[in-house]
Amino acid sequence: MASTRPSSTMTQTSGIELEDLSRTTSYLDRSNTAINDSTGVATEALPPVDTGKAAWSFLAAATMIETILWGLPFSVGVLQSYWSTTLFPPGTPGTSLLSTAAVLQTGLMYMGAVVFGRMFARFPHQRVKLQYASLVLSSCGLLGSAFVTKPWHLVVTLGLLYPCGAAFYLPAVTLLFEWFAARRGLASGIMFAGTGAGGSIFPFVIQGLLNKFGYKATMLSVAVGFFILGAISLYYIRPRVPPPPAGTAAARQARKVNFSFMKRSTLWAFSGAIMFSSLGNFIPSVWLPTYALDVSLTENDGTLLVSVMNAASVVGLLFLGWLSDKVPIRYVITLSCGGSALSCLFLWGFGKTLQPLVVFCIVFGALGLGFSAVWSKLISIIAKDDPLLPSVIFPIFAFSRGIANVSSGPVSEALLKTNSFKGAMGGYGVGNYGALLLYSGLTMLLGSVVGVIFWDKPTTEARNEE
Repeated sequence: MASTRPSSTMTQTSGIELEDLSRTTSYLDRSNTAINDSTGVATEALPPVDTGKAAWSFLAAATMIETILWGLPFSVGVLQSYWSTTLFPPGTPGTSLLSTAAVLQTGLMYMGAVVFGRMFARFPHQRVKLQYASLVLSSCGLLGSAFVTKPWHLVVTLGLLYPCGAAFYLPAVTLLFEWFAARRGLASGIMFAGTGAGGSIFPFVIQGLLNKFGYKATMLSVAVGFFILGAISLYYIRPRVPPPPAGTAAARQARKVNFSFMKRSTLWAFSGAIMFSSLGNFIPSVWLPTYALDVSLTENDGTLLVSVMNAASVVGLLFLGWLSDKVPIRYVITLSCGGSALSCLFLWGFGKTLQPLVVFCIVFGALGLGFSAVWSKLISIIAKDDPLLPSVIFPIFAFSRGIANVSSGPVSEALLKTNSFKGAMGGYGVGNYGALLLYSGLTMLLGSVVGVIFWDKPTTEARNEE
């Protein structure tokens, strides 16, 4: 990721920990000048932190990138329903690959952060070229999906090309740590709310285009709009602090990461919470439209449910991001992971009509899909006062979520072949959804337990965070 690396002078001067961002900020955050790497003399004014045109332009562009990039994956249930019923009707060879394409799309976007994030961080002066190259690759994946004739073509185009090119969003996530300090949780919530906004808009847009113009024209339109909006947004994704000149001692020092953070229990607790909760977190978005058809609701009802879920996530992302700045992080993890687990087990588990399913989508969307707004606070707690670590920790979180996402496809397919809950009450007795509902709820519940089991000795500034 293209997180800007401060000079060694700035790193040594910075001694304030990141955890208590509401009361203090690090040297990097509160400095209003860039320091010459060889002389230590202030050479240029830096934009202010947490406010100003540059900061809010960055946040607006980052939010737009989240909207267009994640809107499609988070509404993939609508496309999967169309693929399995119209584009490739039942009986078409290879239809089992359709769910693989759906989960690969999101899973690889997360897992690729380990490779591409480090690449952006190592070559900050090539960030712009790398981002636009990634945008082109993702756009090609969307264009290619318009011309598929076999299910495996979707695996290649939307399951591989699109997520591998999606790396252009990564610098926006880590550069957020430069632009926002005291309001970092709120800013993170606003940025990730773009995901929910895209997920609530895309289903209606895609469904409307499919009904009026057909599949090919729909995907071509999405590809063109995606490229244009992405290209405009990338123009405003810039570092607050210029990177050290390439080839200098400061640039080499900026690439040296202290990996002692790997020993901190917070890293493993938070990564575990993300992975376990994500094992069940993706299932409602993918399978709810199909479930709606199986309980005799209409295709439009399925689209409505996905949109309501994603719209609720906008509110949840803003709320949980704000809350992570105000209360101990254990409370936020318990609320998000535990609340979404209970909603899945009870509201979806016993919902067979539209009204209770809408309630489920509101609760799960706000609490379950809103969890990513907390990531910036989790990263701050682990990173302490090291400004180099956010660009290393975020890919670890993303990879954990990606593993869960990729595995959820084959696992859900296998669970839907079981018939252990035949005759059970509510949704547990619909088709073979019982085992799937139980798996989804219990894995998220496990995430809420794992996420609060950490024992790092808190500093004076960090006690309120933990």
